[in-house]
Amino acid sequence: MGKDTKEYFLMHKNIKVCLMEISDDGVLGSVRHNEAAADHFPLGGRMNNMKFHDWWRDRAIPKTRHGAKSALQRLGYSSTNSALVNNLALSLSDCYWIMPRGENLTWEDTNLFTNDFTDTFGELTFNSKHLIDIRKETKFNCATSQGELQKKWCIDKSGVRYMVKGNYGQSYQQSINEIFATRLHEQQGWKEYTPYYPVKVRLDDDREGLGCMCYDFCSENIECISAWELLQMVKTRQNESFYYPLKKVCLSLGMSEQYFSDFMDYQIMTDYLMSNTDRHMNNIAIMRNPDTLEILGFAPIYDSGNSMFYNVPYEQLSRVKISAIKTHSFLEKESRLLKYVHNRNLVDVDKAEMDFSLYEMDVLENQIRIPKLKELYERKRASLRAFQNGKDLWKGDRNGL
Repeated sequence: MGKDTKEYFLMHKNIKVCLMEISDDGVLGSVRHNEAAADHFPLGGRMNNMKFHDWWRDRAIPKTRHGAKSALQRLGYSSTNSALVNNLALSLSDCYWIMPRGENLTWEDTNLFTNDFTDTFGELTFNSKHLIDIRKETKFNCATSQGELQKKWCIDKSGVRYMVKGNYGQSYQQSINEIFATRLHEQQGWKEYTPYYPVKVRLDDDREGLGCMCYDFCSENIECISAWELLQMVKTRQNESFYYPLKKVCLSLGMSEQYFSDFMDYQIMTDYLMSNTDRHMNNIAIMRNPDTLEILGFAPIYDSGNSMFYNVPYEQLSRVKISAIKTHSFLEKESRLLKYVHNRNLVDVDKAEMDFSLYEMDVLENQIRIPKLKELYERKRASLRAFQNGKDLWKGDRNGL
């Protein structure tokens, strides 16, 4: 073991899963498995050693997170990986963490679900000048959440964990889109979604802006495993859609085929309605009991903010071709995703009529977008209705839709 490396146990709650060498800047070295705890080894790292190294790297906050570079500098970290190690790789999404060899820490001592913390890193990505969160700070700050938008974890007065998210640029549309998605799922009577609420946030120039918040759907008894991690359990062909490999893994873990299809059908059709272009494999997850390892179903639908043409300039909204929308998901063309839908009537188009006054919460110069957004949404509703009446929307387009 080199002088700049230390040994840590990877823990799943209080179970020692393996012994790892980690350098001071967070790079993983050799790994020795505890065969007696093999069932608790991360699913995404089981295929080979390289997959486990990838799993470890994926726990760190992305370097591309807005404000990450300045936050790292102010907190004295050389990288997001070193921040990960310093914060014991704790997360509010699962029950894995690391314990330095020779120390006698326990899950009860350290976990973020029951111990107070302040997400100093997240706070600094929101506001580079001030720490406006005055909750008790502990050494166990949160340094493991995926995604590139500003995010911070907080604790409400009753002890419940929640995440606050910001937006890109000068618009608040991404946050409003999350609230729009919440209303859509409410009207559909769908149970498996994450509700988002509007929240005031302090911006870099001391202005008050609009963000959104959601409560953590994970706990000491429920952890999340992303679809991306699940896909590391199977070999996939280059350029292959991940839909069927993901289905194969979920079914092998005990999920029923009917449940898988119904959830995916609903998610694909509601994403289509909202023109959500960002249902990538880290925005789909399953839930698991960390003690029994039983699969509990899909995580409630989350992260729908990159929708409703949020990144299309106003002057281009009139030229949007809804049959040619590209997306980061199982397939690149949005309309082709509908090929996976088994039950076309799982979404009630009549109950998908939406109140667009929500978007009046955006800054004044962005409110001119509202009639255009409503017009595009109504076109998508009409298109989904045609799909439900038997029209295959991906057929007949010379561009290969």
